[in-house]
Amino acid sequence: MLKHRFAQLTLLMALSALVIAGCYRTPEQRAEHFVKHMASELKLNDAQTAQLEKIKDEFLAKRPEMARMRDESVKEANELMRSPEIDKSRLNALIEKNTAQADDMIRFISAKFVEIHDMLTPEQREKLVSHIEKYMSHGHEKSPTGEGESKNSGY
Repeated sequence: MLKHRFAQLTLLMALSALVIAGCYRTPEQRAEHFVKHMASELKLNDAQTAQLEKIKDEFLAKRPEMARMRDESVKEANELMRSPEIDKSRLNALIEKNTAQADDMIRFISAKFVEIHDMLTPEQREKLVSHIEKYMSHGHEKSPTGEGESKNSGY
């Protein structure tokens, strides 16, 4: 069950990374570039573009909270690692907190995934999937360690 949830979270985080991807400096610039690119490539109408802008703003609004939660978790994990003995109740509480946060994020991303699906025409959805498949076939997957190795790297 936990392995399945991790796979879901990984998939959904990958999708959200696609939403906020690009070669721009700030997350806001990357997100704005993505919206413009998606609107152009999929030939979104004004209503679809406005909805995508709204979704982008919702993702960006979550960023500070996500960063704060990550920093708190890392700080607490570091404190546990530095302690002479692991306080299992604190560790379990940290796991529960992180699991709840991950579940919340999965629900949020899933809701946005549904919104994007529902706003696109079948032709636009197919074009989006084709773009994602093309992107992934060019070795843009991360290695299991996240070190950036691609399937084409030979390692």
